[in-house]
Amino acid sequence: MATLIRRCLAASTFVLALALATGAASANDEPHWVAAYAFAPSAEMGPVGPASAPNPNDPRGPLGPETVQDVRLTHIVTVAASGRRVRLKLSNTHGAEPVRIGGVNIEHNGARHPARFDGTPSVVIPAGASWLSDPLDLTVEALDALAVSIDLPERTRLPTHLWRQTLTNADGSTGQPMRLGVLLSAVEVESAFPPGVIVAFGDSITEGTGALPGGAGGWPERLARRMVEAKRPWAVVNLGIGGNRLLHRGSGPSGLERLDADALAQSGARCLILLEGVNDIGRPSRAAYAHQRVEAAQLIAAYRQVIQRTRAAGLKAVLATIPPFEGASYFTGEGETTRAAVNQWLRQQSEADGLIDFDAVLRDPQAPSRMRQAFHSGDWLHPSDAGYQAMAEAIPLDVCG
Repeated sequence: MATLIRRCLAASTFVLALALATGAASANDEPHWVAAYAFAPSAEMGPVGPASAPNPNDPRGPLGPETVQDVRLTHIVTVAASGRRVRLKLSNTHGAEPVRIGGVNIEHNGARHPARFDGTPSVVIPAGASWLSDPLDLTVEALDALAVSIDLPERTRLPTHLWRQTLTNADGSTGQPMRLGVLLSAVEVESAFPPGVIVAFGDSITEGTGALPGGAGGWPERLARRMVEAKRPWAVVNLGIGGNRLLHRGSGPSGLERLDADALAQSGARCLILLEGVNDIGRPSRAAYAHQRVEAAQLIAAYRQVIQRTRAAGLKAVLATIPPFEGASYFTGEGETTRAAVNQWLRQQSEADGLIDFDAVLRDPQAPSRMRQAFHSGDWLHPSDAGYQAMAEAIPLDVCG
C-alpha cells in the first residue's frame, strides 16, 4: 500500500509540474495587451431636457457637425503605458448604421504609420460593433502623444459623445479644433512587462470637464502621470462620460449598464475607481427628470452592485466620495442631504477595497457644501485645473496595490 501511495504521489507531482510548465510557456507565448488610452462610446438615452445655448467662448472649441462626409478626424491622445506594438479599437457600438473607415494613421514623433484591418487600409464596422486594428510594430513610451487620424469617405453620423478633435476637409483645409463625436475607443499596447490598468469610471468630473485644453487633463490623466513618474506598475485610463448617472440612462447608458463593456472589459484592467452620483442627485431637480428622483439608499445599493460585479471580474473596487456642488444649476437642499448621507456611508463602509475622499479635498472648510473658490472652474460643479491637481495628489500611489 505504501508503495502504491508513493507511485500515485510521484505521478501527481509529474502531472502538476507538466501543467505548470505548459501554462507558463503558453502565457509567455501570448501577447500581453493593455489599454493605454480609452474613451467611452455613448448615445443619448432617456429624457432630454431643453438644450443649453452653445457657448461661443467654450475653451474646448465650438460644437462640430453631427454628420460628416469625405473628411479626416484627428484625435490626439496620450498613452499611459509603454509597449513594443500598438493596436487601435474603433467603436460603432451605438451606431444605427455601418460606418466605413477609409483609412487610419498614427503619427508618432513626426512619423506617420498606417493602420491595417485584416491587412487592408479600410474597414466597415457593423452597427453595434467595435473593431480592432491589426497590431502595428511601433514602440511607444508612457506619456507619449499619438495623433490618430480617421478618414471617413462616406456620409457618417458621428457618435454623440464628443471630444476635442480637428477636422480636415477633402481640399486639405483644417479648421480650429472642435468638439466632434469620437470613433476611437481605445489604444492598446503590447508589452513584455505590462502594467495593471486602473479604470477611472464616472461622469464629467472624471472625464475632465473644466480642465483647460492642452493642459494636464482631469484627475485620471494627472494620476497616470504620477504613476509613470514614480515608476509604479499602473496605467490609468479615463472612462468618464459627461452627464452620466449611475442609476439612469441619459448621457449614455447608466453606469450600471455600461460597467462591463466600458470598464471591466478593458484589456489589462485590474482596478476600478468609481466617482459617480452627483448627476443622479442633481438632475431630478429639473422637470424632465423629476420622475427619476434618487434616494441615498438607492445609490448605496448601486455602489454595492459595482463592488460585487467588479470583484467578480477579478478587479479591485475603489470608491470616491461625491464632491460638493452648492451653487451648481441643479443644486437643492434636498440633494445636499442625499449627498451627505451617501458620503457618510462611503466613509463608514468596509466593503470596497479602498476609498478616496474627494469631498474632503475639494470642499470649502467654511462652507462644506461648496467647493473652494480656487478649485472650481466657474460653475461650482466641475473642478478647475487646480482642483483636478489636488484630486490627483490626494490619491495614494498604492491605492490599487
